[in-house]
Amino acid sequence: MADASILVVDDEENVAMTIRAILQLDGNEVLAVTSGSDALRLLRERTFDVVLTDLRLGDTDGTEILREVRRSHPETAAIMLTGYASLESAISALRAGAYDYLMKPSDVEELRATVARAVERRRLRQRLDQLEEVDRLKTQFLSMASHELRTPLTAVSGFIQVARRRILRELGGDDMPQRARDEATRAAETLELAQRQSRRLARLVDELLDVSRLQLGRVELRRDELDVAALVREVAERTRIADADALVELALPEGPLRILGDQDRLEQILENLVGNALKYSPEGGRVRIGARADGPDAHVTVADEGIGIAAEELGRIFDLFYRSPDPRANHVGGLGLGLYISREIVTRLGGSLWAESEPGRGSTFHVRLPLARVETPVPTGPGAATRG
Repeated sequence: MADASILVVDDEENVAMTIRAILQLDGNEVLAVTSGSDALRLLRERTFDVVLTDLRLGDTDGTEILREVRRSHPETAAIMLTGYASLESAISALRAGAYDYLMKPSDVEELRATVARAVERRRLRQRLDQLEEVDRLKTQFLSMASHELRTPLTAVSGFIQVARRRILRELGGDDMPQRARDEATRAAETLELAQRQSRRLARLVDELLDVSRLQLGRVELRRDELDVAALVREVAERTRIADADALVELALPEGPLRILGDQDRLEQILENLVGNALKYSPEGGRVRIGARADGPDAHVTVADEGIGIAAEELGRIFDLFYRSPDPRANHVGGLGLGLYISREIVTRLGGSLWAESEPGRGSTFHVRLPLARVETPVPTGPGAATRG
């Protein structure tokens, strides 16, 4: 099987045949033609990995070949050959789409090496195109699957709530036999567990939707002025209500810490960071949340006393679908989407998100977001001071 398909265009037949023989020795499929019209015809009929063309041809100019390659086969690597070297001709060839430029007569090894680089470039480009297509299909699948799952999940959650309310209403009556009451109580407890799992699944679907929207550029972020310190306090309070055993400590400024951001999305980020801190903390471990002004930014930190993150993992924990290989983290569920989504949103709000950790001693996640600029009002009226 040929290593690559190559078209050689040179109006000197002996030069074209020599180049063809040299490149065939490397296992390539090589076609050689001596006119621009034949080359243009072949380029319209098929695709080549590499095209080598002389600058001056009997019936056309080599730059016409380059322009046709760029127009109809932009992934093909084109190499210009010429015996009339000048800076102008090199610039003209590169502008027309040449990958490289060789003088005639070319050194055999230089010719082979240049063609090998061009073939490798073509292979890498093909691989990149394949990866981009896979990535596009993955994003499309995530979007479609998430949308398709969302509707039945909403219905399932609604049916569970209706059934549980009916059972609880029956339990409120006085005429139910004890045995039936016990069965109804167990059924209500089972439905409550099912409701929790449906909410968990709904959150996972929402995360998948967020990923697809982020990758497709369909996430719209608000830029409202808000007090991030108050937002931290609210998230901490909700966390304590939801989990009475959660040990959450706050270190917040006395006054407001105003930024421009999307409140719903920032709540999502804080809930994700605090939730992760609690999941990875040992029983009785504290989670400390701080917020302060740091130069032009608001700096929010979420620190835990958990298992920590290995140094080689710190750069990867924000990758899509990344899960820690540490066996001590096996009990933590999820798809590895939360940190990816959080960093994407923070970045799009003009901030940064990163982590620091000491294995076995805990981790600290840092969020920096620009503070809202407060304009000082200019005094007006007859009593306003002036400077000359």
